[in-house]
Amino acid sequence: MAKRKPHEECAEEGGAWEIALADLMTVLMVFFLVMWLTSIVDPTKRKAFVDALIGEGAGGENISADETSVPKITPIESLKEPISTAEIQQAMSKVDPKDIEVEDTPEYTKITLRSDSFFESGRATINDRTRAQLEQLGETLAGRDQTLTITGYTDSLPIQNLQFPSNWELSAARAGTVARTFIYMGVDQALITIEGKADNDPVAPNSTPYGRSLNRRVIILVNKHQQKPPAKSGAAQTQGVPAKRP
Repeated sequence: MAKRKPHEECAEEGGAWEIALADLMTVLMVFFLVMWLTSIVDPTKRKAFVDALIGEGAGGENISADETSVPKITPIESLKEPISTAEIQQAMSKVDPKDIEVEDTPEYTKITLRSDSFFESGRATINDRTRAQLEQLGETLAGRDQTLTITGYTDSLPIQNLQFPSNWELSAARAGTVARTFIYMGVDQALITIEGKADNDPVAPNSTPYGRSLNRRVIILVNKHQQKPPAKSGAAQTQGVPAKRP
């Protein structure tokens, strides 16, 4: 192998040094150019320019100064009118009438579900036979902005297992199952309260099987008054700060 001459090695070293110097000069030029631009640009425009650069780096989208300074108009979802008894009955139309009762009071619509028809015996799992109807009720209640109180009840026969040490846990778990079904169908969870009352407040004597079956129930109280009035079509809310990008 031929030995390289000394002047060839010097030429290669000299080329590498020139490349490093050129890179350094480029960096310095860019640095002083940025410093000069920031000194002559109005502070307000400079802030918008920096915000635009940050937005472009974070989201991969160009954000102009106008977009960062103009308040956004964010539409708010229109609320449905308070639910009516007829709508509830329509949603539960495929349920046997003996398994559900809908009552009207001045403040609430009271929906009583017979636990034997909606839940498996001794469990808080919804029967497949009535699951679709309970989901339909949840979908009908969604978007109403009406508070719901869901209360579970049992009969007086005690239950004791690893999942439910007493009737208190069973009644609360059944109320919670109904609540989760409604939330899954779009009801705002902030509007829902659940309670478990075990064998308290019986509606029939617990001395007979029929009376105990009536006491095993879940009651849904639908507040007739909304938290806020329904929004008119096309209504919008103006915010004083820029809306964040998703």
